[in-house]
Amino acid sequence: MKIILSTDFSEENTMLFPYAIDLLKVTGGEIVLFHAYMDQILMGDSSFPGGLDSDTFFNRELLSEMEQQASAFMKEKRMVLENEIQVYGLQGITIQTVLKGGDPEQELLQLTEVENPDLILMGTSGKGHKGFLEGSIAKSIMAKVHVPVLAIPVGYHWRAGNQVMYATNFSQFEVSVLNQLIQLTQLYQPVIHVVHFVLDDHDAKAAVLMDELRQAFKSEEAKQMIRFELIRTSSARDAMKLFCDEHQISLAAFIAHKRTWLDYIFKDKVGKDDFFNLGIPMLTFRLPD
Repeated sequence: MKIILSTDFSEENTMLFPYAIDLLKVTGGEIVLFHAYMDQILMGDSSFPGGLDSDTFFNRELLSEMEQQASAFMKEKRMVLENEIQVYGLQGITIQTVLKGGDPEQELLQLTEVENPDLILMGTSGKGHKGFLEGSIAKSIMAKVHVPVLAIPVGYHWRAGNQVMYATNFSQFEVSVLNQLIQLTQLYQPVIHVVHFVLDDHDAKAAVLMDELRQAFKSEEAKQMIRFELIRTSSARDAMKLFCDEHQISLAAFIAHKRTWLDYIFKDKVGKDDFFNLGIPMLTFRLPD
């Protein structure tokens, strides 16, 4: 298994290391530790006194200093990650570091195309709650890459994801996505709650579609690995928060749509911000184009 772990070098991102290590502790694999360091540099602003451009001595020195600082931070983070792997006495986990200059989102997208990872692991907020791993970048990455993305809220402390909520909207790819979810979380032997929130008491179609989905996982349901629940409510947004609290959900999984994202996953337009506001890790999947 190969994981791209995106870091902005903040202390909050040490919360990502336990997830990466835990996912690889049995099978082994590779962690690609990634950072882009030129996301906010001033490059050729004509409004700057004297018409400063990117070829001036000042800018060359600044770029060199930024690269050296980023390289030092990357070395430090790699050592922290290696030490944590050694503490657990694990074998078969390799680390590759990738330091890039450029737009963080574009660099991460390009790296994903090159490395073809099994998973992208990132935070939902970065240093100072803005910049490289800001929530908006995490949301954008989720909607653009064709590999699963595991996003961890800032300040969240690792715990085994043994209660998982999967929000379904009954797309034609639900069986495939659920199989991916089962495979990615099998280490934790979780109970996966497949839920759909129904706002119309007379919506018989939802019950039929849920039953069809259940038929594909009869074996897993018999082993109590997966549960299927239709929840009738006047507010899907409130019901989802209540469900997560009552079942101590430690991971919310769903399909991230390319254009509308999550705007239409439920009838009252529960959106991406509602999932982020749950304050728990999120695992997203993309539908084929």
